[in-house]
Amino acid sequence: MPKELHEQNRLSWNEATIAHNSHKGDQVKFFRSGGSTLFPEEKELLGDITGLSLVHLQCNAGQDTLSLAQLGAVVTGVDISDEAITFAQKLSTESGIKATFHRADVYDWLSITAKGSFDVVFSSYGAICWLSNLSLWAKGIASILKTSGRLVLVDFHPFAMMFDEKWILKFKST
Repeated sequence: MPKELHEQNRLSWNEATIAHNSHKGDQVKFFRSGGSTLFPEEKELLGDITGLSLVHLQCNAGQDTLSLAQLGAVVTGVDISDEAITFAQKLSTESGIKATFHRADVYDWLSITAKGSFDVVFSSYGAICWLSNLSLWAKGIASILKTSGRLVLVDFHPFAMMFDEKWILKFKST
């Protein structure tokens, strides 16, 4: 995907982030009271991450990133959206949950990050479909993982959004 399209994607996510967070209520209170946005299957796949260095790629506005920090990881979040990272940094500060956030195109960030920097790379729901070069993304992940490190990836196909929580088609043709 050419840089111009990545830039259009960044601008779109800036707008989407504002809309996404407009209806979520008091997120600072949620996190201060021990709230987590991670699903059980994510926690199970991650296992014990206490004290591990973990990067959350395509972290959006940082809610999952902060949930990972609450599990004891030393967490870095990376996202292309200025709005998302600004929101994440503010949420981190106001909730008192420590995390580091970088606003960057994931490909650029992966290319400048020190080799073998992380124990765990995490990416989840809705991240893969935005990637313009899956091979380059995977190679970047491989380079920043420590020798014993691992990738934890949980995602879905956008087609799944057509179904409700009981897997019944939401929209029927008339």
